[in-house]
Amino acid sequence: MDSFPHILMMIESSRESGRRLISGVADYARHFGPWQFHWNPQGEVYRAKALEAGRFDGALIRDDVDASALVDAGIPVVVFSYSKHRHSGIGWVNTDDHGLSKGVANHFLQRGFRHFAFFGSAAWPWAVRRCEGFSEALRKSGFEADVYPGIEPSLERFDDADVVRWLQGLPRPVALMAANDDLGLKVVELCREAGLRVPYDCAVVGVDNDPCVCGLSNPSLSSVGIDQYQSGYLAAEMLGNMMKGTAPENLVITAKTGELVVRQSSDIVAVDNEAVVKALRFIQNNAHRALTSDEVALASGLYRRGLERGFRTHLSCTIKEYCREARATHLENILRESRESLEKIAGQCGFAQASHLTRFFTSVRGETPSNYRKRIALRQG
Repeated sequence: MDSFPHILMMIESSRESGRRLISGVADYARHFGPWQFHWNPQGEVYRAKALEAGRFDGALIRDDVDASALVDAGIPVVVFSYSKHRHSGIGWVNTDDHGLSKGVANHFLQRGFRHFAFFGSAAWPWAVRRCEGFSEALRKSGFEADVYPGIEPSLERFDDADVVRWLQGLPRPVALMAANDDLGLKVVELCREAGLRVPYDCAVVGVDNDPCVCGLSNPSLSSVGIDQYQSGYLAAEMLGNMMKGTAPENLVITAKTGELVVRQSSDIVAVDNEAVVKALRFIQNNAHRALTSDEVALASGLYRRGLERGFRTHLSCTIKEYCREARATHLENILRESRESLEKIAGQCGFAQASHLTRFFTSVRGETPSNYRKRIALRQG
């Protein structure tokens, strides 16, 4: 066997979260290794066969893999958690479910919502913890969340018709937290069946900030991220210490909560004025281009002066100010999620040249688009 450690890694790569974990692990190994990885996300059969060969010095696995045989063989293990069940002697990486849920609750409260809901399942411990955190944060502000009853552990999927009935019975406008992005995507789709407009009748925020899933949603899904890169890096560091016999006393790593990325599904202020709601919908659907106040007023069905009064009353800003903010947010999302050049983005978003985009973005956000991209890249590892 080679002199450097052989590491069993059973982490899926089909999702952004898994890829970020793997990236963090790989960077640690590159900095402090080398390690030889035996990576296979295909399940127990592979783990059992490889274990029989006695070829591992350590393991990094998801907690849907049985770690008992690894532990019995004296192999150091670090587990990335879905559940809340810990085993002594194993390194454990979990998420701050209460903290990230509090952030979602504050996002909704700051936007003036008075009705709230949570969509998840009692069958999943991580969803239960997120529901608890969301509900607790709202209670401290004097509000309650309407919680979807969920599914039985024996069932594999939600009953869509039942969810639609639940959505139709919610007060409007309602701010809904979904336990993860998959459920956020589902609830946005089912809102359409229920006759609810997202975000005007039902604003939705998910968890994980997977750009692929969030982008599939129509409208695009707001979501709070988890710093999976850092989790992978710290987990690899812990495993390295465990293999050296210098494991820390505390074998628990809590992943940091990342940025709540506001996309169209929650980019709204709760407003009880139909003309203003129409104007906001028009602005969000056209955030990729420059808008005039007269265009927005025409879409709302009001004269400009009347709509300006509505914006000042309900949003404490002018039509122009809201349009600039919406356009800047749209640009943030593109800068964060694409690798297109500033020149190409400028053309896509109605700027004559990249310098005009830079001037606009800097005037609204206080930093250049290039600096914004660098800052986000550093945060993401």
